[in-house]
Amino acid sequence: MNAQRIASAATAALLLAACSSGTTVTVKPLPTPAATDLSAAAQELRALDQAAGATTEAADAYDRAFAALAARCVEQPRTLEAEVHSTAAQLKALGSETQTRLTVLNGIAAAIPPAYPRSNCAPYLDTYVAAQQATGTIH
Repeated sequence: MNAQRIASAATAALLLAACSSGTTVTVKPLPTPAATDLSAAAQELRALDQAAGATTEAADAYDRAFAALAARCVEQPRTLEAEVHSTAAQLKALGSETQTRLTVLNGIAAAIPPAYPRSNCAPYLDTYVAAQQATGTIH
């Protein structure tokens, strides 16, 4: 449990450092994807976790986590789904026994401050992997 807290804190610190470059950006509001698109992507991630025997979480846990992350990202739901899947697969390949697609969704969403404008989340996912490695959560 302490390793997860340390990893979350490290992820948040790395994300804040990456995001606070001092550059001023004008952000236009982006259209929000339809709830059905979000749910379909979330349920695909859940199905992958279930197929791997990695989750017993209810479907709505994935819906909530995916919606929370999608609200912070500019990627379309299927692109974000692929990025989360790739990140979870990378963590597994690096030796993680506890990371699932749901933990990736929750970890990244929790590390991006809600006040930040929506942005490309792919770099955040890379930073999440680096934070997991830096804290010794994976090898």
